Amino acid sequence: MSRIGKQPIKIPELVNVKIDKQNIAVKGPKGNLSLTVSKGITAEIIDKEIIVTRKNDEKENRSLHGLNRVLIDNMIVGVSEGYMKKLFVVGTGYKVAIQGKWLILSLGFSHDVYVEMPKTVEVQTEKISRAAASDIPELQAIIDLYSCDKELLGNVTASIRAVRPPGAFNKCKGIRYSDERVKKKPGKVAGGTDAG
Repeated sequence: MSRIGKQPIKIPELVNVKIDKQNIAVKGPKGNLSLTVSKGITAEIIDKEIIVTRKNDEKENRSLHGLNRVLIDNMIVGVSEGYMKKLFVVGTGYKVAIQGKWLILSLGFSHDVYVEMPKTVEVQTEKISRAAASDIPELQAIIDLYSCDKELLGNVTASIRAVRPPGAFNKCKGIRYSDERVKKKPGKVAGGTDAG
């Protein structure tokens, strides 16, 4: 048995789960999500818990057992509590604005970059506290992203970061995750020795 796969998933009070063969639909206060589990995996509700099992011990089914259990658990947490990602925008003159479904990034390019937000992802900017500003010099903006879909939130956050990833040689300017540590590297020093 998979150590992760055999763990039951508790269903919170405000969450409704429907299982139809391989299809699982989850509804909660933060939204609705659905998943089609792998062929060799089955899920059933027993005493307000979801039990995930596999048909046999074939290598493929063993590898998918834990994965499917984690995906179902992520859905339960997503619709009941939700997920959040935080990005730091670092660089003098960099700006962030929200206009409808668009996140507008001014990051030193000749043009602004528009990133479209999916319907299930909420984006906000927050004011920079003195503590945060003192920890990260040139911190210009903080972007908060919320969603019930963990995978989608991760993809959207990664696409925003990819617009201008933090560089090790440019004073660490760019967009970084809030828990990301960027190590500054010294630039090249002109060679040569003094004559004399």
